[in-house]
Amino acid sequence: MGQRPSFAWRSILYGRELMIQGLEKRVCNGALMFVWIDPWIEDNRLRAPWRKNQFFDVGLKIKDLIDLQTGFWDNEILEELFFPQDIIRIKAVKPVISQEDFHIWKHNKNGDFSVKSAYWMAHQVKSKELIQIASLQSSTLKLKKLVWKLQTDPKIKVFLWKLLSGAIPVAESLNGRGMTVDENYQVCGEKSESINHFLFLCPLSRQVWALSEFPFSLEGFHSGSIYSNMFHLLENKDNKAWPPELRKSFPWIVWRIWTNRNSLTFEGKCFNARETVEKIREEVAEWFEAQCVGEEGESLLNQIQSEGQRNEVTQTGRWKKPPENWLKCNVGASWSRRNQNAGGAWVLRDDRGVVLLHSRRSFANIHSKGDASLRCLLWAFESMASHKVDNVIFALSDKELVGAAMRPSAWPSFKPQSVAIKRSLLPFAA
Repeated sequence: MGQRPSFAWRSILYGRELMIQGLEKRVCNGALMFVWIDPWIEDNRLRAPWRKNQFFDVGLKIKDLIDLQTGFWDNEILEELFFPQDIIRIKAVKPVISQEDFHIWKHNKNGDFSVKSAYWMAHQVKSKELIQIASLQSSTLKLKKLVWKLQTDPKIKVFLWKLLSGAIPVAESLNGRGMTVDENYQVCGEKSESINHFLFLCPLSRQVWALSEFPFSLEGFHSGSIYSNMFHLLENKDNKAWPPELRKSFPWIVWRIWTNRNSLTFEGKCFNARETVEKIREEVAEWFEAQCVGEEGESLLNQIQSEGQRNEVTQTGRWKKPPENWLKCNVGASWSRRNQNAGGAWVLRDDRGVVLLHSRRSFANIHSKGDASLRCLLWAFESMASHKVDNVIFALSDKELVGAAMRPSAWPSFKPQSVAIKRSLLPFAA
């Protein structure tokens, strides 16, 4: 760091520390990783395996667990050293004896570094204390979730979310952020203009709530906080004991009280409570009437589009043909978590869509969906090679495997898969 580091140099050193925090080491040949020291098996997070025996070799390396002739784990050694559940986790790791152990960036699924994920990680590290405090405010988070489920204008939803976040520019909030503004509420002249006051405690606001016939909470709005009052409004949005028109009107009541406050503050316009309530009822009726018309139009549009899509599928089909003189092999895979079994199928077509060959089979002791997709793809490679099929395009829906095969440098987390795919494609290259 030095005595007087520049901003650029401090930034470089901070980036280096950030990079170290975001890296994870993964197994290939296991020559550089220790069995009992390095975290290398997945159990919600990476950890070292549990020790089955009281006496163990501290310097044991992962490469000592691999059968060099087959390139897979040595089952006898695994059963001698590890518990059954950890053996399953170890077998989920695919060793590649031709490659050295490598690092990945753990905040992207593909293992490749990106500035976006690094910025996210830096924010998490810097804001850890603030995030912990925010995570404790479960009641506020619940209320915010209810806000997004309301049937109201999107701009009102955003306003209610800001209201619960304390992001409404009233005098109390502005002064709390270092500004100096008059704390008196211009509508009623009371001191300390807060969100709760202008919305529920101001005499004009209380008149609006009373004339709207919206039921108060048992304690009344005057004795509650902004959060308890908003909870009362949101909790009863589906209360069948209240008339539907009344239940769905409160977002517009809150919004109109706020716009009235702004009109008085910035334009000098005044509204009485009765005019405000009439305006609220008109806006509610107009908005819901517009939604009914919009739903009818959208339903008709969807019907037209679906008919067009059906015609398109009938004419063109979902299967895309390969180039002339090429064949296409579509590969599918399914996996059962409960039975740890997988099923695979492939079908080979020519450039006219005529099916030439097809097959299906099952695989036992498959421990993940990704492993099932890989096994089925490798089996399809073997099948095409055994049938002496050349000029073939393989198609599958697993984007991780496609990325590992086509751009292995951008998918370092899937290096074992990319090596296995490359090895299996050698007969076609020959």
